[in-house]
Amino acid sequence: MKIAIFSDTFFPQVNGVANTAYRTAIALCARGHNVRVFTVSRKHLKNISETSYSKKLDIKSVFSIPFWGYPDERLTLPLGFTLRSVYVFRPDIIHAHTPFALGWEAVLASKLFSIPIIGTHHTFFDHYLKHVWLDFDWAKRFSWRFVSLYYNRCSLVLGPSRAVLDDIRNHKLITPTRIMANSIDTTLFSPVVSEKEKKKQKALLGITGDSVVYMGRLSYEKDINQLIDALVILKEIKKFVTLMLIGDGPERKKIEKYARERGVTEKVLFTGFLYGKNLVRALQSNEIFLTASKSENMPLSVLEGMSVGLPVVGVRSLGIPEIVKDNVNGYVVTPDSPREMAEKVRVILADKKLLSMLSSGARESALTYSEENVIKKLEDIYHEVINK
Repeated sequence: MKIAIFSDTFFPQVNGVANTAYRTAIALCARGHNVRVFTVSRKHLKNISETSYSKKLDIKSVFSIPFWGYPDERLTLPLGFTLRSVYVFRPDIIHAHTPFALGWEAVLASKLFSIPIIGTHHTFFDHYLKHVWLDFDWAKRFSWRFVSLYYNRCSLVLGPSRAVLDDIRNHKLITPTRIMANSIDTTLFSPVVSEKEKKKQKALLGITGDSVVYMGRLSYEKDINQLIDALVILKEIKKFVTLMLIGDGPERKKIEKYARERGVTEKVLFTGFLYGKNLVRALQSNEIFLTASKSENMPLSVLEGMSVGLPVVGVRSLGIPEIVKDNVNGYVVTPDSPREMAEKVRVILADKKLLSMLSSGARESALTYSEENVIKKLEDIYHEVINK
């Protein structure tokens, strides 16, 4: 097939939508499809050209300007920049990953050239309005109207979780929907080979004893201060645990300050962004993956943590309970309850058999999100929409 992917964010930008769009493009190329990506970022071209699938993957960047509301994001306008390239490429299907400028370019191309279009609704956009100083009820209502207006122009709407699709259906979406899980590289993200290797990796990172990890944006909606509060509670009960924070973002300095104020600076390790094998080794150096975020859909970071064998302690909100199951691959706790989170961490670390069982359960759960399984389902959906 010839597949056109439209996304306002793409590799090497680091966020869930960019990662998913990129991984989808690469996986489709690996299965023999010709993929053309339309996006705004220009940095990725050299990196992509060095991949083994570069002959089947073509990247087209449109004119854009920096977005003042969030670091590393860019803005453009749906002025038909992509139309000539779409016409020449003549894709069998269009897949849009964002409802913004590039998303509307995708709709325009679909209508002009009679190409079927599907859209993936990735996240709860109203949870991110604080980034652009629009955290008001009227702005939330407007954002939902805008998002629903967009996805009602698609033939089918995919979503990684039941929660995100239920939410948009409750806001006047009439287009048919389908759950389509995010995929992960379960070969790259694999469990550590031995305890000896794990101890070696811990030593290289300066970690002594048990460690828990969060991976993702260091941003207000992720509630990372609550992870630090949980760390303080563990310290109070003489359970000395290191908290590793993998990633970066606009709240990093505030989080560093909060850790100092709570007296646990020496037990919080900021790694910044990590990639490839360095990322895998860092994840493998931990015992448990933590997230206090109440705004998650189906976070790749959590799935990747599970794939290396980390049980997850997350909150009972939106998409997390769909992937984290009590006594199977981790535990879900009450939102905004650092004490309950700390208690679950304590229980897991105190029982090596329980930790081993949950670790195996996490890895087994993650295998259902392998790229091979997920991309095959996506291909079937493409054929279904094309043949309607």
